[in-house]
Amino acid sequence: MSTSTFIQDTSELEKTLSTLINLTNSDTYNPFKELVWPDSIESHKLWMSSSLMSIDGTRFEQELSEEQLIELSKWEFINFCSLNVTGIRELLIEMTSRLHTPGFEVLSEYLHYLIAEENEHMWYFSKFCLQYAGKIYPDRALAVASFPEADIASFMVFVRVLIFEEIVDFYNRKMGQDKILPKFIQNINWLHHLDEGRHIKYGRQYVNLACQELLNKYPKQRILEMESTIKGFMQLSVQKLYRREIFVDAGLNEPGKMRKELLAHPVRQQFNKKLIASTAKFLTQIGLFSNSSVLPEPEQVVN
Repeated sequence: MSTSTFIQDTSELEKTLSTLINLTNSDTYNPFKELVWPDSIESHKLWMSSSLMSIDGTRFEQELSEEQLIELSKWEFINFCSLNVTGIRELLIEMTSRLHTPGFEVLSEYLHYLIAEENEHMWYFSKFCLQYAGKIYPDRALAVASFPEADIASFMVFVRVLIFEEIVDFYNRKMGQDKILPKFIQNINWLHHLDEGRHIKYGRQYVNLACQELLNKYPKQRILEMESTIKGFMQLSVQKLYRREIFVDAGLNEPGKMRKELLAHPVRQQFNKKLIASTAKFLTQIGLFSNSSVLPEPEQVVN
């Protein structure tokens, strides 16, 4: 898919990229030098906003003790940080491989800035995990359907990155302003949000332009296959927030059973729909999705 041969006018995208580069250059904060890492994170406080925790709105809120809730919040936040590490790793690999290659002439300069920022993000999320929990949860990515068409394959990468960034930013915006959380956790969430806002702005514009190219080029059946694959990725992305190991490390009984119950709980399903609603609406508006329904019924949940 060549950005230099888009049928659609790319002038707005180019203006956006220029603006974002200027904004990035004006932000001189360097987390490698300026983040002050505390010796420890307050163990008597929640590490994740209660409204974002996997048990919010379920019986476990009342059944778990305060100590158990705090311990669970620690591992939920470590899982969140780990998802950032593994998600950014894929982003860096995919974006770097496209720098200064045919079709990415318009994007390449901005991608240098994006890659630099994402490297910073991966560093501080990984450092948090290792310094305060002693581990990073490994990625348990399941196979996602691949497409032989080069333009579709590249498009799918950019869509996956956008979905990942929008899910993460949903959490960042809340935790970055939650005064109940330890100050350092607030800070790194808000720091990440400030950068991700720029990445999402460019990502949506680029995905929209690229999508229109594919809609004009491929038959409806191929577009439906892309829709199905992307929705499957969104489902898996949500389910990773309920990782079984979270409940194991929190010392809770029957972690697998607990996970299944949470994924099937109507309050949690409502939260999950809210989490991806904006992204699903956007992908429907640009014509990629035939409808904005994404999440499966409880019996379809992947263990």
